[in-house]
Amino acid sequence: MASSSTYFCPALIAATPPSSSLRRKFKVPAKPVGSSTPFSPSFGATSTRASYSRPKTNTDDVSDERVWNRRGLVFSATLPFLLPFCNSLDNVVAKAAESGKNEYQVMKDEIRKVVPKGRAAGVLRLVFHDAGTFDVNDNSGGMNGSIRFELERAENIGLKGPLKIVEKAKTEVDSAVQRVSWADVIAVAGAEAVSLCGGPTIPVALGRLDSTEPDPEGKLPQETQNASALKQGFQRKGLSVQDLVALSGAHTLGSKGFGDPNVFDNSYFKILLEKPLKSGGMSSMVGLPSDRALAEDDECLRWMTKYANDQDLFFEDFGKAYVKLVNSGAKWKSS
Repeated sequence: MASSSTYFCPALIAATPPSSSLRRKFKVPAKPVGSSTPFSPSFGATSTRASYSRPKTNTDDVSDERVWNRRGLVFSATLPFLLPFCNSLDNVVAKAAESGKNEYQVMKDEIRKVVPKGRAAGVLRLVFHDAGTFDVNDNSGGMNGSIRFELERAENIGLKGPLKIVEKAKTEVDSAVQRVSWADVIAVAGAEAVSLCGGPTIPVALGRLDSTEPDPEGKLPQETQNASALKQGFQRKGLSVQDLVALSGAHTLGSKGFGDPNVFDNSYFKILLEKPLKSGGMSSMVGLPSDRALAEDDECLRWMTKYANDQDLFFEDFGKAYVKLVNSGAKWKSS
């Protein structure tokens, strides 16, 4: 793929419609009421920590999907949403429970059957590319399953494989419980991919509706963008600089040079802060140009330093940002 291609990379079912309280919760305006900025102060460093749990990991070797991983996330720098999201993890957990415990568990179980660690980065990238089209200005795009219509776009090269993996899980869930939306299963799949590789356990609310057409083109960030452009792009998606940095940490998965490609940890931040040198500059083999650009920005650097020194904080903030991501632009089922 050309260097200018989009790199925005870095996934339930509801047997019954979400409760009326859940629907009311999600009918929040795209922008915070009474605020001129789309950033969410509740996700600052002083916010109350949520109790994400880390599942045990194993050392099973799995093939490295370098094609999927390399283009990965900049969502890593460019995610989405401002949208309706819960102010506390407790609310998110409650919403997942309301959406149907049995269905949610079936979905998670089926996803874990088909997603090996070596494919986790590709599945997570699928989430970012589906949700990353969100634009808070016109409330277009977002987490709606439209990625299945957009696989021929240059920025989505390598996502056919991850989508097929998710489809396997969706087929089993559809037959075991009831038909689920692509948007829901992709959102849950990304969360399970993170957990499978040792990252935080992230509860995902169910009830999204699927789009019947592709989202507008040109909404994903470019891997060659500098930090200023990335921050502006995230703001248009309702995400703060903190969200940008936390979500970029997903690049720790895959073959981008950040520690073990199959382990979700804070190696991304530690390695970027070390600024590995090659021929007088940071190695072009480490991460994407956008990753290296974040390490040169003072505002981003402050968050990178925090996450490099505190993996629990990174897990907490990544989980919160991920919830915002998979709710961005979503349309929800009604009773």
